[in-house]
Amino acid sequence: MQGSKQTWLLLVAISILGCNQSNDTAPTANNGADSAQPTVEHLVVEPVKDKVQKAAEDPKAVVELFLVSLREGDAHTTSRLLTDKARNETAKHDMVVRPPGSSTAKFVVGQTIYTTERKDICHVESNWTDVDDAGRRQTYEIVWILRKEAYGWAVAGMATELFSGEAPLVMNFEDPLDMLAQQQRAELELTRRGNVGPGSSHVMPASHTSEMNR
Repeated sequence: MQGSKQTWLLLVAISILGCNQSNDTAPTANNGADSAQPTVEHLVVEPVKDKVQKAAEDPKAVVELFLVSLREGDAHTTSRLLTDKARNETAKHDMVVRPPGSSTAKFVVGQTIYTTERKDICHVESNWTDVDDAGRRQTYEIVWILRKEAYGWAVAGMATELFSGEAPLVMNFEDPLDMLAQQQRAELELTRRGNVGPGSSHVMPASHTSEMNR
Protein backbone atom coordinates (compact mmCIF):
# COMPACT_ATOMS: atom_id res chain seq x y z
CA MET A 1 0.00 0.00 0.00
CA GLN A 2 2.68 2.45 0.98
CA GLY A 3 4.71 1.75 -2.14
CA SER A 4 1.65 2.21 -4.35
CA LYS A 5 0.84 5.59 -2.85
CA GLN A 6 4.42 6.75 -3.19
CA THR A 7 4.31 5.72 -6.84
CA TRP A 8 1.30 7.98 -7.32
CA LEU A 9 3.06 10.85 -5.58
CA LEU A 10 6.06 10.46 -7.85
CA LEU A 11 3.75 10.16 -10.83
CA VAL A 12 2.06 13.49 -10.24
CA ALA A 13 5.33 15.31 -9.55
CA ILE A 14 5.58 16.10 -13.24
CA SER A 15 6.52 18.88 -15.58
CA ILE A 16 6.08 19.59 -19.23
CA LEU A 17 8.11 18.77 -22.30
CA GLY A 18 8.13 21.45 -24.95
CA CYS A 19 5.34 20.99 -27.44
CA ASN A 20 6.54 21.80 -30.92
CA GLN A 21 3.97 23.40 -33.13
CA SER A 22 4.49 23.50 -36.86
CA ASN A 23 3.50 26.63 -38.73
CA ASP A 24 2.21 25.99 -42.23
CA THR A 25 3.76 28.32 -44.78
CA ALA A 26 1.18 29.92 -47.03
CA PRO A 27 1.83 29.38 -50.77
CA THR A 28 3.24 32.41 -52.56
CA ALA A 29 1.52 33.82 -55.60
CA ASN A 30 3.03 33.21 -59.02
CA ASN A 31 3.39 36.75 -60.32
CA GLY A 32 4.60 35.50 -63.67
CA ALA A 33 1.57 33.31 -64.37
CA ASP A 34 -0.23 33.69 -67.66
CA SER A 35 -3.17 36.06 -67.12
CA ALA A 36 -5.14 33.98 -69.61
CA GLN A 37 -5.12 30.94 -67.32
CA PRO A 38 -8.43 30.14 -65.59
CA THR A 39 -8.88 31.48 -62.08
CA VAL A 40 -8.45 28.85 -59.39
CA GLU A 41 -10.93 29.11 -56.55
CA HIS A 42 -9.25 28.94 -53.13
CA LEU A 43 -11.18 26.86 -50.64
CA VAL A 44 -10.91 27.54 -46.92
CA VAL A 45 -10.33 24.24 -45.11
CA GLU A 46 -10.93 24.07 -41.39
CA PRO A 47 -7.94 22.56 -39.52
CA VAL A 48 -8.47 19.03 -38.28
CA LYS A 49 -8.33 18.78 -34.48
CA ASP A 50 -6.13 16.12 -32.93
CA LYS A 51 -7.14 14.08 -29.86
CA VAL A 52 -5.83 16.63 -27.36
CA GLN A 53 -7.65 19.52 -29.03
CA LYS A 54 -10.87 17.51 -29.18
CA ALA A 55 -10.59 16.48 -25.53
CA ALA A 56 -10.05 20.11 -24.45
CA GLU A 57 -13.68 20.83 -25.26
CA ASP A 58 -14.90 18.81 -22.26
CA PRO A 59 -13.33 18.44 -18.75
CA LYS A 60 -14.26 14.76 -18.46
CA ALA A 61 -12.71 14.00 -21.84
CA VAL A 62 -9.49 15.74 -20.74
CA VAL A 63 -9.24 13.57 -17.62
CA GLU A 64 -10.01 10.40 -19.57
CA LEU A 65 -7.24 11.13 -22.07
CA PHE A 66 -4.89 12.23 -19.27
CA LEU A 67 -5.36 8.92 -17.42
CA VAL A 68 -4.97 6.91 -20.62
CA SER A 69 -1.69 8.74 -21.24
CA LEU A 70 -0.50 8.06 -17.68
CA ARG A 71 -1.37 4.39 -18.04
CA GLU A 72 0.40 4.10 -21.39
CA GLY A 73 3.43 6.15 -20.36
CA ASP A 74 2.71 8.75 -23.06
CA ALA A 75 4.74 11.74 -21.84
CA HIS A 76 4.00 13.93 -24.86
CA THR A 77 0.22 13.72 -24.57
CA THR A 78 0.32 13.99 -20.78
CA SER A 79 2.30 17.22 -20.96
CA ARG A 80 0.04 18.74 -23.61
CA LEU A 81 -2.97 18.24 -21.34
CA LEU A 82 -1.49 20.46 -18.61
CA THR A 83 -2.34 24.15 -18.36
CA ASP A 84 -0.05 26.70 -19.98
CA LYS A 85 1.04 27.91 -16.55
CA ALA A 86 1.92 24.38 -15.47
CA ARG A 87 4.08 23.93 -18.55
CA ASN A 88 5.79 27.31 -18.20
CA GLU A 89 6.46 27.05 -14.48
CA THR A 90 7.81 23.51 -14.58
CA ALA A 91 9.98 24.32 -17.59
CA LYS A 92 11.70 26.99 -15.50
CA HIS A 93 12.83 24.24 -13.13
CA ASP A 94 13.98 21.85 -15.87
CA MET A 95 11.42 19.23 -14.95
CA VAL A 96 10.34 16.56 -17.40
CA VAL A 97 7.20 14.45 -17.73
CA ARG A 98 7.99 10.78 -17.22
CA PRO A 99 4.77 8.84 -16.53
CA PRO A 100 5.86 5.28 -15.71
CA GLY A 101 2.91 3.57 -17.38
CA SER A 102 1.11 0.47 -16.11
CA SER A 103 -0.45 -2.29 -18.19
CA THR A 104 -2.47 -3.48 -15.17
CA ALA A 105 -4.07 -0.12 -14.35
CA LYS A 106 -7.75 0.60 -14.88
CA PHE A 107 -9.74 3.73 -14.24
CA VAL A 108 -13.25 5.16 -14.16
CA VAL A 109 -13.97 8.87 -14.57
CA GLY A 110 -16.87 10.20 -12.52
CA GLN A 111 -18.80 13.42 -12.26
CA THR A 112 -17.63 16.94 -13.04
CA ILE A 113 -18.18 19.62 -10.38
CA TYR A 114 -17.75 23.31 -11.25
CA THR A 115 -16.32 25.27 -8.34
CA THR A 116 -16.72 28.86 -9.59
CA GLU A 117 -19.72 30.83 -10.79
CA ARG A 118 -17.99 31.47 -14.11
CA LYS A 119 -17.46 27.72 -14.51
CA ASP A 120 -13.82 28.25 -15.43
CA ILE A 121 -12.49 25.83 -12.78
CA CYS A 122 -13.83 22.37 -12.13
CA HIS A 123 -13.07 19.12 -10.33
CA VAL A 124 -13.39 15.78 -12.08
CA GLU A 125 -13.62 12.66 -9.92
CA SER A 126 -11.88 9.44 -10.86
CA ASN A 127 -11.08 5.98 -9.53
CA TRP A 128 -7.67 4.55 -10.39
CA THR A 129 -7.14 0.81 -9.80
CA ASP A 130 -3.82 -0.98 -10.06
CA VAL A 131 -1.91 -3.93 -8.67
CA ASP A 132 0.60 -3.14 -5.91
CA ASP A 133 4.01 -4.74 -5.34
CA ALA A 134 2.37 -7.57 -3.39
CA GLY A 135 0.01 -8.41 -6.24
CA ARG A 136 -3.05 -6.92 -4.52
CA ARG A 137 -5.43 -4.74 -6.48
CA GLN A 138 -5.78 -1.30 -4.90
CA THR A 139 -8.22 1.49 -5.76
CA TYR A 140 -7.56 5.20 -5.22
CA GLU A 141 -9.98 8.05 -5.59
CA ILE A 142 -8.40 11.07 -7.25
CA VAL A 143 -9.99 14.45 -7.91
CA TRP A 144 -8.43 16.25 -10.86
CA ILE A 145 -8.46 20.05 -10.84
CA LEU A 146 -8.99 21.61 -14.27
CA ARG A 147 -8.83 25.18 -15.46
CA LYS A 148 -10.44 26.57 -18.60
CA GLU A 149 -7.84 28.11 -20.88
CA ALA A 150 -8.38 30.13 -24.06
CA TYR A 151 -8.23 26.93 -26.14
CA GLY A 152 -10.20 24.72 -23.73
CA TRP A 153 -9.84 22.69 -20.54
CA ALA A 154 -6.49 21.57 -19.10
CA VAL A 155 -5.19 19.88 -15.95
CA ALA A 156 -3.90 22.22 -13.24
CA GLY A 157 -3.52 19.79 -10.34
CA MET A 158 -4.99 16.94 -8.34
CA ALA A 159 -6.17 16.13 -4.83
CA THR A 160 -6.54 12.94 -2.82
CA GLU A 161 -6.79 11.90 0.81
CA LEU A 162 -3.83 9.81 1.89
CA PHE A 163 -5.39 9.09 5.27
CA SER A 164 -9.07 8.74 6.03
CA GLY A 165 -10.65 11.75 7.69
CA GLU A 166 -7.68 14.05 7.16
CA ALA A 167 -7.26 17.02 4.83
CA PRO A 168 -6.60 15.98 1.23
CA LEU A 169 -3.19 16.31 -0.34
CA VAL A 170 -3.39 18.95 -3.08
CA MET A 171 -0.73 18.85 -5.78
CA ASN A 172 -0.65 22.15 -7.70
CA PHE A 173 1.06 21.52 -11.03
CA GLU A 174 1.19 25.28 -11.60
CA ASP A 175 3.46 25.73 -8.56
CA PRO A 176 6.18 23.07 -8.95
CA LEU A 177 8.19 24.10 -5.88
CA ASP A 178 5.15 23.79 -3.63
CA MET A 179 4.20 20.56 -5.39
CA LEU A 180 7.57 19.00 -4.66
CA ALA A 181 7.44 20.20 -1.05
CA GLN A 182 3.98 18.63 -0.64
CA GLN A 183 5.24 15.41 -2.20
CA GLN A 184 8.24 15.23 0.13
CA ARG A 185 6.12 15.89 3.21
CA ALA A 186 3.64 13.22 2.15
CA GLU A 187 6.37 10.66 1.54
CA LEU A 188 7.89 11.37 4.96
CA GLU A 189 4.47 10.96 6.59
CA LEU A 190 3.85 7.71 4.73
CA THR A 191 7.22 6.43 5.89
CA ARG A 192 6.57 7.56 9.47
CA ARG A 193 3.22 5.81 9.66
CA GLY A 194 4.39 2.72 7.82
CA ASN A 195 2.14 0.27 5.99
CA VAL A 196 -1.53 0.40 6.94
CA GLY A 197 -3.71 -2.64 7.41
CA PRO A 198 -5.87 -4.22 4.69
CA GLY A 199 -8.97 -2.58 6.13
CA SER A 200 -7.54 0.87 5.45
CA SER A 201 -6.31 0.26 1.93
CA HIS A 202 -8.87 2.50 0.26
CA VAL A 203 -8.03 6.15 -0.18
CA MET A 204 -11.04 8.29 0.70
CA PRO A 205 -12.48 10.80 -1.78
CA ALA A 206 -10.71 14.12 -1.95
CA SER A 207 -12.57 17.24 -0.92
CA HIS A 208 -13.91 19.65 -3.51
CA THR A 209 -12.65 22.61 -1.48
CA SER A 210 -9.20 23.79 -2.42
CA GLU A 211 -7.11 26.95 -2.48
CA MET A 212 -6.80 26.39 -6.25
CA ASN A 213 -10.53 27.17 -6.67
CA ARG A 214 -9.95 30.78 -7.55
